[in-house]
Amino acid sequence: MSILVSIASSHDNPDRATVGWVVAVAAAASGQDTTVFLSADGAWVGKRGEAEKIAEEGFAPLAELVSGFVEAGGQILVCTPCAKKRGITDADLVDGATIAGGAAVVALLAAGARSICY
Repeated sequence: MSILVSIASSHDNPDRATVGWVVAVAAAASGQDTTVFLSADGAWVGKRGEAEKIAEEGFAPLAELVSGFVEAGGQILVCTPCAKKRGITDADLVDGATIAGGAAVVALLAAGARSICY
């Protein structure tokens, strides 16, 4: 089964962003083919150095969750227009991230991915 975790928060709502990453890490660590789609304010987490600025009390630091997700085999997609709006380029991306448009998300869903949004 493929799982898509859509996260549209980062600095604007660290609690929501962190919970989304906790779920994504759990999915990837349990052997599920897992993709995180970062859109809107969530796109910032796709940029190197931004996750280090976010830590929600009671949770692992966001940077640790992101690296743990990638180490578990997770894939990160950063919304193309969201990245462009924020000046994020391919050269800025964290390891495991790719800039991709909505067509990539639609393809995952059409192939049967289960989705949850934060």
